[in-house]
Amino acid sequence: MKKVADLKHQYPNEWILLAVKEKDALGVPVEGRLLDHGQDAETLWSKIAERQGQFYIFYTGEILKDMAVIFHA
Repeated sequence: MKKVADLKHQYPNEWILLAVKEKDALGVPVEGRLLDHGQDAETLWSKIAERQGQFYIFYTGEILKDMAVIFHA
């Protein structure tokens, strides 16, 4: 299992796909199994399209002021 905080340092400026195993008191994922990572979020979304479970996709870098991120399922 990997901690979300550790993944942010291990894979800077990448998208992470995590199978969630543990959440904090507010329901925010804090630990899970790393399924994939890379520069393209769309690729990660396509990998969970037909899977069951709880997944967390997040970006480890800084979201710039003039940048927008759109999520869809």
